[in-house]
Formats: sequence, C-alpha cells, structure tokens
Amino acid sequence: MTSITSILTATDFSVDGNHAVRRAALLAHELGARLRILHVLNAAGCKPLRDWFSPTLDFDLKAAQARDALRRLAVEISGAYDLTASVEVTVGDPFEILMQASEHVDLMVLGRRGRGRLKGLFMGRTVERMVRICRRPVLVVKTSVQGGYRRVLVPIDFTASSDAAIRVADRLRCERGMHVFHAINSRREAVLRDADVPEHVITEARMMEEGAINARMRRKVAGLGLGSTPINHAPAHGHPARAILRHAHKLGADLIVAGKQDRSSLGGFLLGSVSSRVLSEATCDMLIVPQPRESSPPPAAQTLSPRLNPESCPDNAAIARSAAAHAGALTRGHWIHNKARFVSRRAS
Repeated sequence: MTSITSILTATDFSVDGNHAVRRAALLAHELGARLRILHVLNAAGCKPLRDWFSPTLDFDLKAAQARDALRRLAVEISGAYDLTASVEVTVGDPFEILMQASEHVDLMVLGRRGRGRLKGLFMGRTVERMVRICRRPVLVVKTSVQGGYRRVLVPIDFTASSDAAIRVADRLRCERGMHVFHAINSRREAVLRDADVPEHVITEARMMEEGAINARMRRKVAGLGLGSTPINHAPAHGHPARAILRHAHKLGADLIVAGKQDRSSLGGFLLGSVSSRVLSEATCDMLIVPQPRESSPPPAAQTLSPRLNPESCPDNAAIARSAAAHAGALTRGHWIHNKARFVSRRAS
C-alpha cells in the first residue's frame, strides 16, 4: 500500500460505532481519501430475538430506518469534515460482509464495542475476528474524536510487519510526530543479578544494550525512506506488552500502531499475544497493520527482542559466570571489547 486513498467504516449506531465513523471521516478529510459508511443488518442472527420480543417486526421497516439514520449521519459528517461519503445498508453476516468489502479499500475503521449488552458482545467478536484475519490495516476506535492524532506510538520488532506499521503511521500526519519504540528482553539482566554481578557492571551493560538498540532503530527508520514526519526513538527494558502500555501512558499516546505476522499457509494472520494484550488493555485507539503480502514470513526464532546467536555466543549461565569472575577488573575498554556477551549480535 503506497497511500491511503479509500476508507471503509461500519456502524451499528452505537456510541462506539459512531465514534468510528467520525474518526474515519476526519482521516478521510486529512488524507483526501474516499469514505464509505456501511451498516449491516444481520437477518439470521436477529431472527430469534425478533420472534421472541416482537413477532410482528417488519424487517423492511428496520432496513428503511437504518438507511434514514445512516443518511443523517452522513449529512452530519459532511458538514463537520467537508467531505461526501457513500452510505450503504446491506443484509448478511457482518463479518463476511466486512471481509468482502475490505478487499476494495486501504483502511478499515471500526468501533471497539456495539450497542447494548448482546449487540456489544456480537460486535466485539466481529471486530476481534477482523483484526486477526483482515489483510488490510484495521483501526480500532476506543475514544471520541477531539482532533487529529497528535502522539503516535509504534512498537517495532525489526520484522517486515513492523516496517509496514512504521510506513502506515508515517502517512497519518500526526501533529507531534511518531515515537518508535522497542522493548528489550530483560532475561539476561536477571541472570546477571542472580549471579551477584556488581550493580555498576549491570548498569553499564544495560546502557550499552540500550545504545545499540537505539542505533539499530535509527538505521531501520532511515532505511525505510519516510517523509518529513518527526520521529523519536525510545528503547525500554521489560515484558513487551507491559513496556508498550507503560510507555503509551507516559507519552500520552492517542494511537498505537502495531504490525501482525502472517504465519499461516492458508493466508490467515496471527495477532500475537503482545498485540492482543495491548489492544485489550490500551485506553487509546489502536491500528493493526498486516505484513505486506509480498514479504516472506520472518524466521520462527525472531521475536520482539533480538536474541544472541547460540553458535557465536556463550549461554546465559556462562555469561553470568564470566561477568562475576571478571567484574572487579573490567574497564570501559574491556566492556567495548566484550559487549557481544551482553547485547545482540543480530544484524539490522
């Protein structure tokens, strides 16, 4: 995807659904994109409820009411965002309809929940399935629209999917720039602490690892040839999901943009446990970007944090024993010479 020229959003006229429509309208205005608003009447799913509560309910009347409500919403956003949106009411399974429609747009925008307890559960499941399976970027809207996105956080793991996330975030024209973030796995630091390595040795190793990751992030972003969006870089230690949520809160991010992997021979995407937890617990909007189709899947061993090459580096226990034995004699020159024991050797 070289640009975002068409946006699809769907609403069930709930608060969250209409938030999604307004966010999609603002993005369409900012990006000069076409906007399509969809409402799906699930005839099969609603039939038991209609028969129980109102056997005489006229389905054609419900469809006419939905079209009227959709037109009113379109008039509202036309005046607010200076654009003309196409509207459509269709009958069928919401997930199947949305999947088919997504093939013809560059971005999907959906609300996190639906209207009412039962509909909210249904809509939530539809959104979760779209996030996992859709081959287009899916923006899950959780907040009301107060203006354009100002602070965008992009967690990366140096894979093709995170490259795609950076490129999409760059096109959103956020007011205060993009914040690229990487969570460093802290297992090696824990090993050193368990081995009673002096604190100043651990601190220096930590600083060197952060410096190496920071440099790698800068090289990665520079190699993508992005536009003029201001970009900040920040590594942090800790469990990836917790580190992302903590950094988003500290930053005051109003959008998190994350990639997802394609690891299925049948073409279905996997939303990793980290992205799934962040999507569930983040209070801001989240945009899930699939790995480009032309990209090959990353090696199974590649994770959110770079790992040591087992053939060229000692194991953690050996690292701890060596550091403990030589901690008193190490100098900065020794650390530079031996830094491969504590930081990743993986090439960018």
